[in-house]
Amino acid sequence: MSQGKGFNVDLIKLISDAVSIPVIASSGAGAVENFSEVFRKTDASAALAAGIFHRKEGPIQSVKEHLFKEGTEVRI
Repeated sequence: MSQGKGFNVDLIKLISDAVSIPVIASSGAGAVENFSEVFRKTDASAALAAGIFHRKEGPIQSVKEHLFKEGTEVRI
């Protein structure tokens, strides 16, 4: 996927289903909903983001609050 269009959920799911080690989703997050989607649709252990914060598309705290409301374990 393109920058800011969301994680490549299909690829991350294929990888996380195929391996027994933790998988970290990376690249593509542009909205807080992208994080809940990757955790809901894959077995990713974590999601990495940088661009969404550098481009000021959303603060870190808003991602954490969104994930917490969606029932994902986060460090607040």
